[in-house]
Amino acid sequence: MATKRKNFSFAEKNELIEKFQNSNLSKAAFAKANSIPRTSLNNILAAKLCSSNVQICDQEGKRHRLSPYENVDKALLSWIKYARSQNAPISWNVLKEKSL
Repeated sequence: MATKRKNFSFAEKNELIEKFQNSNLSKAAFAKANSIPRTSLNNILAAKLCSSNVQICDQEGKRHRLSPYENVDKALLSWIKYARSQNAPISWNVLKEKSL
């Protein structure tokens, strides 16, 4: 028996978006023709994940979450790498302190 849920990769989502934009079908008819639930199609079309920059996206990934604090993440990552090279212990409390 087939699994109930299907996870779409970025490549599959982008392919569905392009097919839908090139077709003259309604969302319901397009979803039925491609054997996917209508709500899944609505979610994919609403998000339009990486539709313009397919090369940038990880083709194997399922979801791509971006941090609103990108510079803090970069600084924290560089500190973690430095602490690891010095064999210093890293705890959750220390990470919270450094990020603030």
